[in-house]
Amino acid sequence: MTIDEIKEKFYECKNSLSYKRINPDHPMNIYIGYNEKGNQSLAIISTKCNVDYESTKLINVELKVRNDGDYVLSFNLLDDSFSDIFYQFVSDIIDKSYNLKDYSPIAFVIERWKKWINMFKNPRNVFLSENEVRGLLGELIYLEKYMFNKYGIDKSLESWIGSSLSHKDFEINDTWYELKTIRENALTVTISSMEQLDSNEKGELVLVKLEPSNESINEPIKLNDYIQRIESYFLNDHQLNVFKEKLDERKYFYTLEYDKYVYSIKSIDHYEVNEEFPRFKVSDLPNSIARVSYDLYIKEIENFKIN
Repeated sequence: MTIDEIKEKFYECKNSLSYKRINPDHPMNIYIGYNEKGNQSLAIISTKCNVDYESTKLINVELKVRNDGDYVLSFNLLDDSFSDIFYQFVSDIIDKSYNLKDYSPIAFVIERWKKWINMFKNPRNVFLSENEVRGLLGELIYLEKYMFNKYGIDKSLESWIGSSLSHKDFEINDTWYELKTIRENALTVTISSMEQLDSNEKGELVLVKLEPSNESINEPIKLNDYIQRIESYFLNDHQLNVFKEKLDERKYFYTLEYDKYVYSIKSIDHYEVNEEFPRFKVSDLPNSIARVSYDLYIKEIENFKIN
């Protein structure tokens, strides 16, 4: 269920302070709407289940018994300024529970809630920084403009593992791609760890140049919009779910906060990383050195540029 569809469901229930079931075909009885206090709410109806749960300053969690003996587990948003995060949480519960089997619905939702609770405890601290937004956007641009065309959607998504400094951004077949998203006039590029360019296989360092811009340019690039653009390529739910898992690893969730970052694409440059390419390898350093990061002068690696 998309964020826009979730927003529409909430809007339909606002004036009446009521709930609507999200989908009659969904295996769980999930309702979204507004409670009697006027709070946006997610509710799950099921049989009794002994679970421990915790509320936060933003989300009040309640477990109540109905007249028919069933139980209602509800998550009630106490501050509408955090609706974007709440919609993402609702979407996660809906999407992750479609294939629920042999598992108590309430127990399942509480387990998912445990993955989200810190976000609602410290919401201001969970937004991606501008550098993180730019880096993620660069990887998405590369997915669309290069990886999908060369390797197909399934293999490209599977190869995207750039959430860890110990891995390349994309590792596929017998090669790899390490992406760095920089500004157009950058003189250097930072290699954050030795592992990013260390490999016995030839690979490529890819510099995606993005420049801060504004809405008035042709084709302004924004993170939220580009994610929707990527999703339009998917042919089935499996591809969409894999993509969302990758975004979860990057700590992304939809919020209008990211729309203030607008960019234009200047270039995408490839550099072959072979035995002659200037880099540090783990095997070159003594055991006493735990980690190395370094900067490369871009003009000094022009000989390795791939047309």
